[in-house]
Amino acid sequence: MYRLALVVALACLGAPVAFAEPQVSKNLKTVPLNKIAMLTMQNHFAASPKNLSSLVKEFDVPPQYRKSKGLFVTIFEGEKTRACWGSVNPRYSDLVSAAVYTTVDALGKEYRYPPIKAKEIANLKAQVTVIEALVPVSKGSTETLHPLTDGLMVRSGGKGAVLLPGEASSPQYQVMQCKLKAGINPKEACQIYVLKAHVIR
Repeated sequence: MYRLALVVALACLGAPVAFAEPQVSKNLKTVPLNKIAMLTMQNHFAASPKNLSSLVKEFDVPPQYRKSKGLFVTIFEGEKTRACWGSVNPRYSDLVSAAVYTTVDALGKEYRYPPIKAKEIANLKAQVTVIEALVPVSKGSTETLHPLTDGLMVRSGGKGAVLLPGEASSPQYQVMQCKLKAGINPKEACQIYVLKAHVIR
């Protein structure tokens, strides 16, 4: 399997965009990672929050989640993105740990929006996107992209950006928007990778 050493810390780098409705995976539903993200937010704002290592131990980790994968957490208010953070490459030993720690990163490191406050939680929902593979796209085959089911990553030199599934409705817009987020001229050639992913929302 093709592996890419690049770690993209910010999935949603660039201008805020409203998400289209991604096609939610019918796999990997045994553990509701999106609910773990919500519980992590509640813990974050609790009067006496548990430390994260203790919080992780409170959740069961079934076999299908005992693997290390890239993962993003996106927090919504309605259909509007409120925070988004993650990595295309694995950073934690299992998906539950990744969901917990990445949720805290989304709450503390997201800089494009005002910080989320405790009173907002009742109106928020979380989406977890698990990255299964990065697949290089050959030149001239971007028309075959499926932006509702697959994400996209572009890079050129030191520039790079990611769009998650559902952030674009057409292949042409997906490529253009991802290049703009990376600061790459839309007409400039660059490396393009499809992000095969499971969306849990």
